[in-house]
Amino acid sequence: MRRSPAICCAVAVALGLSACNRSASDLPAADDQETRLPPTLTSVFPLRTPPTAPPSATLPPPSTATSSPTATITLTPSPGPSASPTGPQLPPSDPRAGLNLSAPDYSDDFSTRFKWYEFSDPQAATNLYAEDGFKAADNVADHAVWWSGSDQVGGDVYAEVNARIGTCSGSDGYGLAVRVGGGNFDRGYALEFSCDGSYRLRKFIGNAEPVSLIDWTEASQLRSGADASNQMGLMAKGDMLYVVANGELIGETSDNDYTYGGFGLYASAVETAGVEVVFDDFALWYLQP
Repeated sequence: MRRSPAICCAVAVALGLSACNRSASDLPAADDQETRLPPTLTSVFPLRTPPTAPPSATLPPPSTATSSPTATITLTPSPGPSASPTGPQLPPSDPRAGLNLSAPDYSDDFSTRFKWYEFSDPQAATNLYAEDGFKAADNVADHAVWWSGSDQVGGDVYAEVNARIGTCSGSDGYGLAVRVGGGNFDRGYALEFSCDGSYRLRKFIGNAEPVSLIDWTEASQLRSGADASNQMGLMAKGDMLYVVANGELIGETSDNDYTYGGFGLYASAVETAGVEVVFDDFALWYLQP
């Protein structure tokens, strides 16, 4: 039986959360919940205020050493291009222009546990740290979404993460959510890439049908099929939302309902039960007002 994708529950520990989008009738009985669901996030991990002065990358100061007056040193440039200290150069029309994409304000290679919430339920999803990153598996082929959240929060932000999907088909996919919040942490903006090379952007609003801000759209920038890897990027700046795939801006829209919150990662099985996705190299930039 297919379920409507309305998020219904949240579970958490001190450094993370998980939200699902099953209807209230699908929740376990109260006695069962006690063993399956830790305390809600609001009781142990309230959202923090955004940093007042986000860190920014700075170049080391120039050397003050001077050469001896009796010696002359001639430097011969080495062949080949040199790396840019500010990462790829972007046109002024790109909303990421001005960001140092080579130096995020926060980065996580998933080598240290307890920054993202881990859980496992054969009737829902399994999100756990693995040797090669953070592995998310959606164990049931339906429209339910279970995301794991991190200990990071922000308002105007640009977030990136690398994702590699395993065996998949059609609309099986994976997602990156920003500005996650709500009483059950069941609200937020979620970008999703599919196995067949499409993307969409949705607004989750709790126990109700998510709103499609950008419906499924094919994009040549996406690598499709089993074992494909893609870099997901989602910028939230004011009421604008920008979608980036493998370094290229591919879509934008606007919505002003959510202004601040956490982040989420998830796998989504629509056609292939147990579809697995490995996330790696999560990066975050705080945008200057």
